[in-house]
Amino acid sequence: MSLEAFADEALLALVARGEEKALEVLLDRYGGVFLALARRLGLDESTAEDVVQEAFLRIWRGASSFDPRRASARAWLLSVAHHAAVDELRRRRARPEPLEPPEDEEEKAFDLPGPGPDEEARLDRVRLEGALRHLSEEERVVIHLLYFRGYTHEEAARRLGLPLGTLKTRARRALLRLKEVLREA
Repeated sequence: MSLEAFADEALLALVARGEEKALEVLLDRYGGVFLALARRLGLDESTAEDVVQEAFLRIWRGASSFDPRRASARAWLLSVAHHAAVDELRRRRARPEPLEPPEDEEEKAFDLPGPGPDEEARLDRVRLEGALRHLSEEERVVIHLLYFRGYTHEEAARRLGLPLGTLKTRARRALLRLKEVLREA
C-alpha cells in the first residue's frame, strides 16, 4: 500500500519516526492549503513560500508531540502552519492592513481562506463556515481576528476595546463552542 492512502494521523506517526516519504505526502496534501493560509494573513508570495517551508520543518521536528486525543491531525497541521505565519508576521512587523480595516473590507470580515487543492479542503471549509454560524457575533469576531487575520490577543483586545482577560475568555469559549458544533456535525 502506498503512503498516499494513509490517514494524516498515520503519516504523522511515520514522520515522528523519521520517514521522509510520509512528510512528502503531507506536503503534497497540505502545501497549497498552508500557502493559501499564509497569503490570507497578508504575506507576499515569496514570504508565504518560506513560511510553508518553516511549517514543514516544524512538523518534521515536532511530529512526536502530536496527540490525537487533543486534536485531529488536520487541526494540528493547520495550527503549526498558522503559528509559523503569525510568527513571521510578528518578526517582520509587516501587517498588510491597519488595525481598522477599510469599510469595503467589513463586508468580507468573515471570509475564510479559499479551498485547498482537494475536495476535502473544500468540504472542511463548508463545515467550518456552517459551524461559525452557530457562534454568537462576539465569538465570531474574536475567532476571525485571531485566526483569520492573525492578530495577537493584545491587538485583538485593543481593536475590540476589551480587557485582555475578557478577550482570552471569549476566545476560549468560542473555540470550545466551535469544537462542540463541529463534533455534532
